[in-house]
Amino acid sequence: MPEAGSCANCPKRTGFNKLLFPDVQRDSCIDAQCLRHKLDVYVSKTLESKPKLVQISSAWNSREGAPLGRNHYVELQIKKSKTNGTATKLPPVQKPCEKMTEAIVMDGGKRGQIVKVCADPACRVHHPNTPSPEQVARERIDERKRIDKTKLAITTRHRALAAVLERVSAPLKKADLLTVVHHVIGQLPYNQVPTLAKRHKVEEGKSTKTPQELLAKRVSTYDEAALCRILLEISLLDSAYMRSGASDDLLTDAAKRYRVDVEKLEKAVVAEFAAKRSKEAKPKTKPKTKSVG
Repeated sequence: MPEAGSCANCPKRTGFNKLLFPDVQRDSCIDAQCLRHKLDVYVSKTLESKPKLVQISSAWNSREGAPLGRNHYVELQIKKSKTNGTATKLPPVQKPCEKMTEAIVMDGGKRGQIVKVCADPACRVHHPNTPSPEQVARERIDERKRIDKTKLAITTRHRALAAVLERVSAPLKKADLLTVVHHVIGQLPYNQVPTLAKRHKVEEGKSTKTPQELLAKRVSTYDEAALCRILLEISLLDSAYMRSGASDDLLTDAAKRYRVDVEKLEKAVVAEFAAKRSKEAKPKTKPKTKSVG
């Protein structure tokens, strides 16, 4: 660019004025717009003189027709190895290959630089772990078979579920009730597990099993009536601890269905608490001691 002049004699270069920039280690241009124009012209002329240059980008993704993204090529750093009669192992980026070619960087800090790259995704030197087309085809066939096998199994099990439900009648058998109870216990919230275990006198002790497993083992000994009770108990547990909403008092509704007099129970509890407080309030009298004459 004759109008811009040579960079070597440009006063906008940090290395030009040693008095102003005495500590500069790397020569830099302080006129970004001028440098950008020069790079544009340089890249354009380079591509005119070398039309076969691969255009690469420092960004990872690229669109069709745009420079290759960073994930579509491997920048090589070919170095002459000093063997001294012994074989040396080089990393893949330092190994040449048949597909190695020159490329020009179109953006980023290395814009305009000519580098060696491998842009062949099937290269066994720089992509040793990339499966071959034959292997990819085999894996697709295997995956298709696996999907078909899974669909077949799931469809069969759904048909079995439908057939079972057609034969279910009320009341449920003990095995069915136990299945439901075990499932419900496995889905219990963390705050309900210790509460329910305590209500059913399940103690962990030195057991390595979880509270759910111990509880499931205990209910396996229950009969049909007890299994029905624990299902209802789990449903009403939050309501018993007043953790449910005021408009959703399931325990009160259940009490009405089973004709439980809640007011009578409340009076009994009040009397029990009053008696307990009265007993605690009585002063302890010391036993009389006989005097020795």
